[in-house]
Amino acid sequence: MKIIEEKFNRYGEQDYDKEYIKWGFDDLETQFVMAEKLQRLFPENSTNVLDIACGISRYHQVWLKSGYEVTGIDISNTFIEYSKDYNSAFEKASYFVCDFNELSYDNEFDVAIWTDPVGLTGVSTNRVFNALKPSGIFIYEMWNENYFKYHTDERHNDCRTWTYHDGVYRLVRHEYNRATCVSEHEEIIFDIPNDTMIHKTGLGTKNVNCYCHVQIMEAAGFRNVRFVDYEGQPFNTENQQIKQFFMIGEK
Repeated sequence: MKIIEEKFNRYGEQDYDKEYIKWGFDDLETQFVMAEKLQRLFPENSTNVLDIACGISRYHQVWLKSGYEVTGIDISNTFIEYSKDYNSAFEKASYFVCDFNELSYDNEFDVAIWTDPVGLTGVSTNRVFNALKPSGIFIYEMWNENYFKYHTDERHNDCRTWTYHDGVYRLVRHEYNRATCVSEHEEIIFDIPNDTMIHKTGLGTKNVNCYCHVQIMEAAGFRNVRFVDYEGQPFNTENQQIKQFFMIGEK
């Protein structure tokens, strides 16, 4: 049997993204609750929102029904097409395929949001800063590493699936360790008709810690960088009881 080893980036690949829609997103109610909490953080008189790595954008309806203009970007054409179809009834919804490192907006948005991110870099933060209007805010969701260090039963988010079609067996393993903030993805494909096994491993991603994030934000020009919980209250990063929180920076 021929054995092939491959490395790949996962997101943006059509086959992967179609499967990810089935298991990779929170249920609709959870997404809507999150969108409502985010909306409470929006500055007064804000009118337009940029959602980075928007996924399939179902929760955008919370903001659209409140009158906001919503622009979603994602590297996945599959997710963007899904978003366009799902929110087609709203004239103020716009969706584009775009790598967040290649954002070219200039002083256009009151709010920029990035939830469940893979990691903040200097390039992407500068692009977000440029996209915001003066006094606009960037809301960035973060996992609380301290929570998952002490709640081991919730540390891993795992997905393992077997599928079979036309003589091809496919095993998908996706794991996210919330304590170390490391994401792993692996696929094993047995192509019986062609006597081939393909072993595909995704390029791992890891988030940097809270304090590095603050420095990246400040270097891009953001001021008053702070951490808040989902209710908008100040958050101490030593807290062991809260799973996720937001970092907010103002332009």
